[in-house]
Amino acid sequence: MEPINRGRGVTESERYLALLADRTFLDLWSYPNTFYEKRVRGKGDGKELCDLLVVCGDDVIIFSDKSCGWPEHEDVNVSWARWYRRAIEKSVDQIRGAERWLRQFPDRIFIDSACTKPMPILLPPPDRARVHGIAIAIGAEKACQHFCDDDDGSLMILGPLKGKDHIDPKAKAYMPFSIGDVDPGGPFVHVFDEGALDLVMREMDTIADFTRYLQEREVFIREERILHSPNEAELLAIYLQHGDDGGHTFPTPSVLGAADDFKITLAQGSYAAFTESPPYQAKKRADQVSYVWDRLIGVFTENILAGTSVAIYGEAPSALRAEPALRIMARENRTLRRALGAAFFGALEAAEQQAQDRFARVIMPFAGMADPACGYVFLILAYPKTFELLEGYEQYRKVRAAMLEAYCASFLYDHRNLKRMVGVAVDASSRVTGRQGGSEDLVAYEIDAWTPELEASVREQRAHFNVLNADRLQMSHLSVDEYPQSSPSSPMNRRERRSAAKRARQRK
Repeated sequence: MEPINRGRGVTESERYLALLADRTFLDLWSYPNTFYEKRVRGKGDGKELCDLLVVCGDDVIIFSDKSCGWPEHEDVNVSWARWYRRAIEKSVDQIRGAERWLRQFPDRIFIDSACTKPMPILLPPPDRARVHGIAIAIGAEKACQHFCDDDDGSLMILGPLKGKDHIDPKAKAYMPFSIGDVDPGGPFVHVFDEGALDLVMREMDTIADFTRYLQEREVFIREERILHSPNEAELLAIYLQHGDDGGHTFPTPSVLGAADDFKITLAQGSYAAFTESPPYQAKKRADQVSYVWDRLIGVFTENILAGTSVAIYGEAPSALRAEPALRIMARENRTLRRALGAAFFGALEAAEQQAQDRFARVIMPFAGMADPACGYVFLILAYPKTFELLEGYEQYRKVRAAMLEAYCASFLYDHRNLKRMVGVAVDASSRVTGRQGGSEDLVAYEIDAWTPELEASVREQRAHFNVLNADRLQMSHLSVDEYPQSSPSSPMNRRERRSAAKRARQRK
């Protein structure tokens, strides 16, 4: 399996964007500096498509990063117009061109300038693609700080601003350093400065959370439900405090008990106050276990990108084969990852505490999961201690993979409402086996239609591997609250006290 050599960004801001993307979207779905093949008579390098392309399922995010120095002029309106054209209008143009190419030639996008290495994962069909454009505009922070007399330095958000009104001092809604709907004639383009992007990607740090925020933000601004926000942080605060059964959303006039033409004006300091609240602090503490899920995904993506994934049963590993299962895992939001991460970690602990040579935990779908027709199987299997396998560790891997498939098939057999299972298998703890090192297996098992032959095969598999042995199997029906009940009397530990003190100093 060949390694996948992704771009790392050319400029400092592009490199920082690539690091943010890896942290938020995980590396298999993030591709800095992508190119499209547009040569003259077959010669020359490809042309840059965008600064960062993120593809995960039907969601495609196109980033255009422009870092432009502030053009000093005695008239701030002149400076603003010049900077806006260079930093924002050019980004919008690049995003529009990239979107057209993606829809017309999705198979002609490459991760190298020579256009010899195509995208290692598939783009969604044009009729299903949800394309999000993001313009990152850097360079106006100090001028904005001076103009607004505010240390924040982030661009303001004005819902009524449309298109060319952004640089027309005669326009009714005009104000320099303010952003609304920059291209109302086309798909919405989000504009973030560096601080705003860092904040949003830190709070919305999964592909599911981030794209939902973009979708809701687009409606909130394009429909002019927001009149004014002093920065992105206040917009994010009101979003995080409202929601429905499907997740967070921005409040509507009906929710606020206001008239249909009511527009929201946000005050400075809402985000700072919210992040100090007990529910928010409890959520952040509870989220720590969710990063077990991120690390589990990363174990597999790291091997895929490095080209070190191992073939099982002679099947050559590839990003295209592994990505669908990993994508299901990656599309879980932060709150759901909390429950899944705890379940996986709990299975490892239970297997070790009970000294089990085999332990399996099955997670049935629960409210909010990315795929309501998909369950999970976690299998912990020990290499035999009392005898040595003829083919050694390779034979163990084959048996473990077959056993994992048997668990997946068995539960699809018993629960016909499910369409697929994602299975993860790992070595038992060294405390159980006495062996160091280990490996991981991943499978996405899907059954489109049951036949008598398939049913017979599954019954044979489950009997052969004794899948339903209650002593080695745990069924889990999970649930989770994003904002868990916090205990006001619970003392903070040293790290939490230092963090609170640091935030207090920053606010001061």
